[in-house]
Amino acid sequence: MASGNGNLFESMQYWRDLSERAEAGLMEIPAGVASRCDQVCADYIDHLAGMLGKTKFLVDLNAYGTLPSARLLGAKFKRLADGEEGSAASVIRQHIEVIELMRSVFRRYFVDTEAVDQSVGARIGGIGAALGE
Repeated sequence: MASGNGNLFESMQYWRDLSERAEAGLMEIPAGVASRCDQVCADYIDHLAGMLGKTKFLVDLNAYGTLPSARLLGAKFKRLADGEEGSAASVIRQHIEVIELMRSVFRRYFVDTEAVDQSVGARIGGIGAALGE
């Protein structure tokens, strides 16, 4: 991994490890806490998505003038703003990935609980119907 992405890579690995621990039942987060954490993550993803959209407008290529060196400089800044690798846009997308990974850990605790609750409710309803109630 590139040296500038070390912390990001470590964050992703950390949340993958937490996800595996949660899947294995080695940790537990109360559903209410997980739900609040999920909402904070969703809000932050919205914020990051807004920032991502703005990266397209960080650089106006025409503002640098018409000299070849000015055009090259403008193109360089444009790549730094919204290019593919190492740009502000790519870093924001990577942060969104980490937050999505965090959400997957939190959602496990209340989405799974809701599914179990619905399943149990359906079974109890079926038993009641079978008994004529």
